[in-house]
Amino acid sequence: MGESFRKRRKILGERLRKRRKISSKAWKAETEAKYSSSSSYSWSDLPAELLGLILRKVPFVDTIRCKAVCSSWRSAATQSQAQSHSIQSTPWLMLPSDQEGDFTTSRFFNLAEKKVYKIKDVFGAFGDDVWCVGSCHGWLVMLDDEANPVIFNPFSRVHIQLPLIPVEFFKPIGRSKFAQIKKDFVSKAILFADPSHSNNFGVVVMIYGTLSSLAFCKQGDTTWTNFVGENRGYYDIICHDNRLYALRYNCSVEVWEFQSALPTKILSIEPTTTLKHVDGNLPRDKVSTQLYLVKTSSDFLIIQRTIGNFVNAEGDVVDESYLLSSSDTQPLVCPYRTKLFCVYKLDLGKKLLVKVESLKDQVVFLGGNQSMSLSSHDFSECVSNSIYFTDDRWSEMDVDYLYGGHDFGLFNLDDEEIRPIYHSDLEKFDPPPFWITPNPWMENNEQKFEKTYRAQWESLSLPAPDWVRFPVDLSSEVFAGVGPRLGLWWALNYLLWWVRSE
Repeated sequence: MGESFRKRRKILGERLRKRRKISSKAWKAETEAKYSSSSSYSWSDLPAELLGLILRKVPFVDTIRCKAVCSSWRSAATQSQAQSHSIQSTPWLMLPSDQEGDFTTSRFFNLAEKKVYKIKDVFGAFGDDVWCVGSCHGWLVMLDDEANPVIFNPFSRVHIQLPLIPVEFFKPIGRSKFAQIKKDFVSKAILFADPSHSNNFGVVVMIYGTLSSLAFCKQGDTTWTNFVGENRGYYDIICHDNRLYALRYNCSVEVWEFQSALPTKILSIEPTTTLKHVDGNLPRDKVSTQLYLVKTSSDFLIIQRTIGNFVNAEGDVVDESYLLSSSDTQPLVCPYRTKLFCVYKLDLGKKLLVKVESLKDQVVFLGGNQSMSLSSHDFSECVSNSIYFTDDRWSEMDVDYLYGGHDFGLFNLDDEEIRPIYHSDLEKFDPPPFWITPNPWMENNEQKFEKTYRAQWESLSLPAPDWVRFPVDLSSEVFAGVGPRLGLWWALNYLLWWVRSE
């Protein structure tokens, strides 16, 4: 009885396996027949809601790739961008051309892909001597070659002109000479809002002049206005919850609101502790310090950056007299370099600065941009417990023709070592590197959209979809031949990735 049952079970099992095999082959043949012809099924009919879920999870370059597939995918991407106020991307490093004499090409280093994208004539409309003084929400705050301030999105090529800086801000220098000293005049500028969806930047605030004063202009203003009170000695500014947080030279933090015509200071936090010189190996008279204010997901941080004024080839901080040698007719080249970062948490309740030994999963980006913090859990391409920094020593950019803009890299708090984030043979970066978070914004007007993105696609050498009518460059580094079928493969893979990540 038992043996007979086992035989029958074996026979049934073999029949079932054959059916499954036949069924699998039939399903495979049916599927291949169904999708082998692009005319048998249109993947442009993939639901917009599904695409929207995917697009909220993908980085900037893949958003551009999605728009290339067809008009319906472009529409879905446009709608997803309009509904989303967060940009799923780590900052890119904006760099000048690596070719001598090439002043028209800008390079953008993508941390996630470890890849450089080159874009031609990004700043051509603003002259040959454009200077960036801020970066927020994927937009740059710049001074054109005549020192006129402008907000600019280098990816969409859309710009918003700001009021001229008043002459009284830089007296006794005239406006024509002001353009010559602009690189050291504005130390930082930030936006309160992303102008991508409504052309409304809210408020622009800048630190300017030899006294490091604050000035602002609101949307619709025709001039800049100084802050009231003791308006001097500011190191850094950030926007949080539609308020301005300003870090002063004595490590105090001021909080300003913009509910009325003039900003109102609602809080001033003056820590009872002060920052100390933290490393005996770095003599106080041979280094300079810079302070930054950063808002993480839970805390306000004050970060102290220590820079060796003269650093030799061995990495040692040296005195200026070291540059002169009796055996050489020319002084040694010892550029300034960042040596150390120290992080402090601002305890708002106790008004204390508490030394922070680890940022844990946090990653901080510092420089001429609005200081920002991300989580390495969300952006795995970033090294956790690290500070990514660029050169914002504006006053020394043109001191020596052999260097300037070179002081950028990654500082890890675990081992307190500085590592390069981009390898280059250049020692002079003019203009200096800048962090910018790509913001693939587009205008609603279709004609303006096509005009704007025609330039963008051509400059990136992206293969053109049917709705952008200009010659296709099949050598694209970004697309490598994305079409409807590969577009489907791209979407389904990202959908699978998204499901797994939830």
